[in-house]
Amino acid sequence: MQHSQLTVPLNEEDQNRQNSQSFLSYAGRDCQIPGFFIPKPYRLVKSVYCNEYRILSDDPEPQTLFYIRLFEPDDYVNTWFKKSRLPNDKITQCLVWSSLVPHHRDAFQFLATKFFDFFLETYNIAICIGNMTLCSAHFWEGRILSSFSDKRINVYKCDGNAIVNIPNWLEFQLIWSEFIYKSSENIHDPSVILISKNKN
Repeated sequence: MQHSQLTVPLNEEDQNRQNSQSFLSYAGRDCQIPGFFIPKPYRLVKSVYCNEYRILSDDPEPQTLFYIRLFEPDDYVNTWFKKSRLPNDKITQCLVWSSLVPHHRDAFQFLATKFFDFFLETYNIAICIGNMTLCSAHFWEGRILSSFSDKRINVYKCDGNAIVNIPNWLEFQLIWSEFIYKSSENIHDPSVILISKNKN
């Protein structure tokens, strides 16, 4: 999860419920995603305006328990990776938030992986240095580790000058700690990690 104007109010229950009700009033519609089963009393809701998904409690004053939104990367990210001639030229980034309440977190911990797999069928997913929390770092570590176990998925790094394939988890670990350090220290760096799935 990255810091944003949204994730802060979601962390506070009363603000979360107000935000969730506003979302349902102007944008949220119930939806389904292939391979997803959302147990009652929860709902999967998507914005009619953008690729924003939420899992909400199904009660009169609903609460957002899990949130993910796709957004357009910066121009320089699109520019560099379009030069790479990847099989798929659609690139996105993801903002992820999850409730810290233990039984909520345990119930939906699998969803981040499910959403990731679903979006990877359509997009290359870019990870940029930014205001990344430790929770976010662990989320992306898990997604990248699983990517190395799938021969259809490639992991790349771009430093603003060259695009290189990262061949394995060991090589990735050598650059990941520096990537996170620069993120937490708010150091400007154009580096991007990209996860790309070959389309057969």
